[in-house]
Amino acid sequence: MNGKIRYGKKSIGYSIVKSTRRKTSEIQVDEKKIVLRVPSTKTKDEIRNIMEEKKQWIFKRQLEFADHEKRRLSTKQKTPLYMQKRTWKLASKIGVKPSKVVVKNLKSRWGSAGKNGTITLNRALTKTPPRIIDYVIIHELCHLKIQNHSKAFWNLLCRFDKNYESKINWLETHSNQIL
Repeated sequence: MNGKIRYGKKSIGYSIVKSTRRKTSEIQVDEKKIVLRVPSTKTKDEIRNIMEEKKQWIFKRQLEFADHEKRRLSTKQKTPLYMQKRTWKLASKIGVKPSKVVVKNLKSRWGSAGKNGTITLNRALTKTPPRIIDYVIIHELCHLKIQNHSKAFWNLLCRFDKNYESKINWLETHSNQIL
């Protein structure tokens, strides 16, 4: 048996499971479904009343699951796909066009910029804060304009990341633990 409840403008469906052995009612809420388990003696009106009384709690629980999903997505932001997309976005701000962006395991580098325009990023960056990922990406993108670490390179980098020195310090401090 199925039913629907409304809360404001939202409407959510739920399943009803009746049992002859059950003595109390129970509502189970997860990210995908709502299940109301009730004694087989409950009428449709009684079931509707239970759901009406608990609808605020049900919608709150559903929001908690949605919030949890958002937090999970923020971890996904550090995936290789995120780093590739972020590289393309930052490249347009810097005014360069990498030929391709690769994320792979590197033994001793955070990233590199090839003469052919390939930006390679270390998969280990997924273990660093987003600001560090951005710094490494910006650093490598700047190498597409200036292929060395001259004063001109650092001036260019500073235009796109004013606090790059703090990120270098972070990488130096944490690289032994991450690389």
